[in-house]
Amino acid sequence: MIAARSGRTDITNVLLEGKHIDLDIQEKRTGWSALHFSVERGDSATTEALLKAGANPHLKDKDGDTAVIMAVKSHEPDTLRELVRAGSDLNLQNNEGLTPLMIAARSERTDITNILLEGEHINLDIQEECTGLSALHFSADRGDSATTEALLKAGANLHLNDKDGDSALTLAAWCGHTNFVVKLVKAGADLDLQNKNGDTAVIMAVKRHEPATLRELVRAGSDLNLQNQEGLTPLMIAARSGRTDITNILLEGKHINLDIQEKRTGRSALHFSAEERDSATTEALLKAGANPHLKDKNGATAMEITEQRAQSSLVSKTLPMRVMMTQPSLYDSQRAVRHLKSESKDTEGDDTSSMLALLKSESKDLEGDYTSSSLTHLTGQELESEGNNPTAGQQSQIRKEITP
Repeated sequence: MIAARSGRTDITNVLLEGKHIDLDIQEKRTGWSALHFSVERGDSATTEALLKAGANPHLKDKDGDTAVIMAVKSHEPDTLRELVRAGSDLNLQNNEGLTPLMIAARSERTDITNILLEGEHINLDIQEECTGLSALHFSADRGDSATTEALLKAGANLHLNDKDGDSALTLAAWCGHTNFVVKLVKAGADLDLQNKNGDTAVIMAVKRHEPATLRELVRAGSDLNLQNQEGLTPLMIAARSGRTDITNILLEGKHINLDIQEKRTGRSALHFSAEERDSATTEALLKAGANPHLKDKNGATAMEITEQRAQSSLVSKTLPMRVMMTQPSLYDSQRAVRHLKSESKDTEGDDTSSMLALLKSESKDLEGDYTSSSLTHLTGQELESEGNNPTAGQQSQIRKEITP
């Protein structure tokens, strides 16, 4: 051990001439053998000498690492090559459940990966016990297209799922590794595989706001209408997140259904964009042909949701001011209303008005004005305070103050 640890191949060779020498004694604290020490130093000459003398390359240290795993972790290509040539078992897992190939893929060392792939009987598809990750999953997580290409050429299984049901493609999409995604698609990866949450690669890219990755998946012909376990399509998720750029990429896809409704609430992508008061996404959906007449489980159309949201926002501004509104002094009420009016303009902006104009133009049979409905609540029920209501004269004055 001491000779191997010091890198003295000449001393090692002298010792190997002795009779009855045990090459596989392991150091008590670490579990390292002489071979572990020589590999850790990157000493290929001593490693070769020990292997020729019969040192066991399959011994594991306290961490379950073999000499091969140690060579991979240390990024020592020369010593690794000696171990591979000697016929070392390349499929042994350490205490973390990792094989040499997984570790190489995780560290993005394509040179190390290629040396391992030269070995006989290497299993490319061993999965780590706790997570179910394979070497290809690890390279997907890192976005290492060179290692990926090497693994695919060697025959790695594209369709393995980890414990969460994710394939290499869904992981790569989640991480936004576009080049990796392109390679997997060309290799024949299942575009529409769903993980345990029902998420496809497209849904992953939408959730993570990865436009470049999403565009490649759309071009490849991914099914854009699949719903996950929450009942959400990619388009609903994009509309809910207010990402018009993501929405527009999805709308470029073939056979996209704009009017799928989420099972629990009955809401469509248009409902979600209305709820967010996102006029840009709403306009994109309407231009693409989304149905503005669809009703959710509560019987509300997208326009009605917009009105409700605007009304709710206006009412919420009145709540801290109820005491002022119900004071006998009309002057205090007028001052409160003027403050409310300025605050409402600041928070609402023009987007709600734009939304309503868009939806009304598409829904000719739907009528109503969110301002008037908001005023009804403001001057009626929402301003009640334990029976202490504004007088009719105060309410009339409030209407005059708020109404443009």
